[in-house]
Amino acid sequence: MTPCASRALRWAGLAGLALALATPAFAQAGESCAADPEAAARSYDYVLGAQAIGGSYRFEKGSALLEQARTLEALGSNILKISLAKGAAPNYGTAAAAAKAKTTLEYIEASPDLQQALDMDFAYTQAWVHSFTDSKWRDGITMTEARQYYDEMYALTAWLLQRYSGTGRVFMLGNWEGDWQLLGRQDRDALPSRTAIDGMVALLKIRQLAIDNAKAAVPHEKVDVFHYVELNLARKGMEGKPSVASSVLPQVDVDLVSYSAYEAIKQSQRPDLELIRQPLTQVLAYLEGQLKPKPDLPFARRVFIGEYGFHADRKKPLTVKQQYMKSRFVMQVAIEQDLPFALIWQLYNNEYAEDGTSREMSLVDESGRKRALYVLHRDYLRAMRDFVVESCRETGAEPTRAAFKDRALTFLKAAGYEKMQALADAEAD
Repeated sequence: MTPCASRALRWAGLAGLALALATPAFAQAGESCAADPEAAARSYDYVLGAQAIGGSYRFEKGSALLEQARTLEALGSNILKISLAKGAAPNYGTAAAAAKAKTTLEYIEASPDLQQALDMDFAYTQAWVHSFTDSKWRDGITMTEARQYYDEMYALTAWLLQRYSGTGRVFMLGNWEGDWQLLGRQDRDALPSRTAIDGMVALLKIRQLAIDNAKAAVPHEKVDVFHYVELNLARKGMEGKPSVASSVLPQVDVDLVSYSAYEAIKQSQRPDLELIRQPLTQVLAYLEGQLKPKPDLPFARRVFIGEYGFHADRKKPLTVKQQYMKSRFVMQVAIEQDLPFALIWQLYNNEYAEDGTSREMSLVDESGRKRALYVLHRDYLRAMRDFVVESCRETGAEPTRAAFKDRALTFLKAAGYEKMQALADAEAD
């Protein structure tokens, strides 16, 4: 670690160590199950969802961000994943607010659309948080930069805890694909510098400390904030090469790890459950092995799939079916492995071939048509919500995770492509 990064962390430590972690919001869930089954179902963790980041089209006037949030809500999802980074602001229609902001919280406070989206009744909200300050961690972190990073994350966490106290909401603050950030470019073969590694280690320690300190100092109840780091080149670490997985994770104490899983799932050239299961489970186990122990987190596992997806071309129907089957297999593995989340990329497509052909990485296509993958997610969420409500009414308790897993896998295994495509076609007519 560079001397400036070391001094920065000493400063952050003097800012006040976390005295205690807040009681997880999940601890209260079972208490309301018998009294209000519908409320219990709204807050239950169904694992599977999508994300509202970077869509290239829209169908309504007004806020692009709110349109996507409402579409996720209509899907039945209780997970909202958005970006609070400056780069995403033009896609959301919040560029004016971003241009004036010096911190992430200032950006939110300057944007009624962002505040309205955050106020929506999603049990889990995940957000990419990239600093609005002028600090640059890749060349090392000075004392001044450390304070800026710390203050920015502390202020955001405190605001979330205060604004949403008593709601049962869970917020997860993280980043986009960390290995690209570590390298400063998208180059799988490049190796990060020691200075960049030290800078990321310092940054993540500061962010985690700020969140923990805010949770200890700010009065709140039935709301929680967690910190995650997302990475995308885990196999590089498994090969012993410098990466977020091998060089950063063992040195930090983040709450959770998000895996952008393309490198693992794309080893399967055809729809084959085992060809997806084997590399995914191998990588996920490796990543957990890189983490420092951290008790009292309310998740069975600390690693989740923050992003996955496959390309397709509607002019080649077989690719659409293969995309569906492979995606469903990832969903099954996520349930089998007790992951807290697995989020498909994404709600609206933003990937196109050089000739402009859509790569179909969406639940809703450019014409507004709900694709088979949309129907799969929607019907899964409906079925599993009904299962939770039924359990609360009949037993007074939420289903155990084992019972949830069994029912979820039963649904997914029966959700063949032809069945879901037929439903999508019928609804489009």
